[in-house]
Amino acid sequence: MAQHVVVFWPKELEAVLNGTKIVDARLSRARISPFGAVSHGDELLLKQPGRPIVGKVLVDNVLYFENLDGEALGKLRKEYAKDLGVDEAFWKQKVDARFATIIFLKRPQRFVAPMKSPKRDRSAWMVLNN
Repeated sequence: MAQHVVVFWPKELEAVLNGTKIVDARLSRARISPFGAVSHGDELLLKQPGRPIVGKVLVDNVLYFENLDGEALGKLRKEYAKDLGVDEAFWKQKVDARFATIIFLKRPQRFVAPMKSPKRDRSAWMVLNN
């Protein structure tokens, strides 16, 4: 089991922690984390940009897609839009994505006290250990 530090915007973070966001999608033009780096059973430590870690969630399943085009992105959108809980702006921003990591989440847990994050860069994903 690996641990990851994952950044969410406040609204998405709250949805993960309260169990209404059960799927996360990370889309990119390049093969960057979490593509190929996250697996069933991994633990995701959750935080907002520039803030401490406030909770965790477990990875139930992961699907990877590469060489995406407009048609493939449309299929992903149709299949997962409801569970992702993202708006139209998300899809417009990701129109050029060629890689997708679809992560199914389970057992969210909010920490009683926030913990310091080892993440110092501006990326939205950091693998702590494998």
